[in-house]
Amino acid sequence: MTRRRIVTALVLALALAGVVTWRATADRGTTTFSAVFDSTVGLYPGSDVQVLGVPVGKVTAVTPGREGVKVTMRLDRGQEVAKDTDAVIVAPTLVSDRYVQLTKAFVSGERLEAGAVLPASRTAVPVEIDDLYRSLTDVSQKLGPDGANRRGALSDVLDVAAKNLRGNGNGINTMIREFGKASGTLADSGDDLFATVANFKEFNDMLVANDDSVADVNRQFAEVTDYLADDSDDLAGAIDNLGSALAVVDDFIRDNRGNLATSVDNLVGPTQVLVDQKKSLEESIRLVPLVLQNFLRAYNPDLKTIEGRGNLNEVSIWGDE
Repeated sequence: MTRRRIVTALVLALALAGVVTWRATADRGTTTFSAVFDSTVGLYPGSDVQVLGVPVGKVTAVTPGREGVKVTMRLDRGQEVAKDTDAVIVAPTLVSDRYVQLTKAFVSGERLEAGAVLPASRTAVPVEIDDLYRSLTDVSQKLGPDGANRRGALSDVLDVAAKNLRGNGNGINTMIREFGKASGTLADSGDDLFATVANFKEFNDMLVANDDSVADVNRQFAEVTDYLADDSDDLAGAIDNLGSALAVVDDFIRDNRGNLATSVDNLVGPTQVLVDQKKSLEESIRLVPLVLQNFLRAYNPDLKTIEGRGNLNEVSIWGDE
C-alpha cells in the first residue's frame, strides 16, 4: 500500500512537472500585453487577435475595471506588432463572436513589448445594434407628429421637394456628372491650386507684417470718403460747372476749328526758333539774375550814379553755337 502511494505521488509529480514544462515552453517566445476598452460585448477569452485580418494570437482574459474593461492578449510565438498600434474590436456579423484587430503590423522600428498597456484613447469598439435602434427611434420621434412634423412642416418639405425633383432626373444626373468632372479638374490642377493658396498666404502675411501701414491707408481713405461725403453738394456743383465749362469749350472749338488750326500752324515757326535757341535761352536765364545782382551792386544811391569799369566781352545771346 505504501509502495502504491509512492508510485502515485511520483506519477502526479511527473505529470505536474510536465504540465509546468509544457506551459513554460508554450509561452516562450510569445508576447503578452493588454488594452483598455469602453466595453467588450461579445468578446471572450479565446477570441482571436488579428493583424490585417490574419490571426496572430488569442484573448487570454477579460477583466472589468473602474476605467473600462481590460483585455489581456497573447501574441503567438514569432508574431510582432508595431509599438504605436491601436486596437479595435470588430464585429463581422451581428451574432458571431468578435475579435480584436491590431491596426499596425511590425515592419521596422520599435515593436510592442511584453507588458505594454494600450489606453482607452488608442482603442475603439463597434456601435451596438441597441444603440443604433435607439438612435433611429430618437430621430423618428423628433421628426414625427410629436416633433418637427407637429404642424406638417416636414410633410410640406417632402411634398415640395418631390414636386421640384419630379421630371428633373436627367438634369440632376447631368449636374452630378459635371460636378464629378469639375472635381477631376480640380484634382488634376492640385499643384496650381495649392500654389495659389500659398501665394494668398504670402500676400496675407505681407498685409499682417504691414498692418500699421494698411491701417493708415484705410484711415486716409476713410477721411477722404468722409470729406467727399460732407462736401458732396459742393462737389456735385463743381462737377456740374465743369461739365458746363467743357460744353462751352467744345462749342468754341467746334465753331473756331479752322482759326485754331491756322493759329496752331502759325505757332510752328516761333516754337521752332525757341527750340533752335534752347542753349542760348538756358544761358540767358542763368545769367540774368547775375546781371541784375551786379547792376544793383553798381548803383550808388548816395550819388544816384552807376559806377563801373568798362570791360565788355563779345557776347552772343542769339547766335548759333
